[in-house]
Amino acid sequence: MTRKRGVCVLVGLPPGEFPTPLFDVVSNCISIVGSFVGTRQDLAECLAFAADGKVKADIELQPLSAINEVLARLEAGDVPSRVVIEFP
Repeated sequence: MTRKRGVCVLVGLPPGEFPTPLFDVVSNCISIVGSFVGTRQDLAECLAFAADGKVKADIELQPLSAINEVLARLEAGDVPSRVVIEFP
């Protein structure tokens, strides 16, 4: 769900696999990078950064009544980010 020309940063080595849709990565010019560097203090600073509102998600809010239009747009590939459905 990373947008075109985005960067996915993997920090640390979690157990298991990291399945990657290679066609999507290549066609969307997505970079995947990794780093062993990172401490608990780094994590705390990152979370504080996000809590301060300095990280913004690229979303589009739509009401539940627009669900059919949203699904049609998804099928057509006409959704540049994420669509969040608001429930009443």
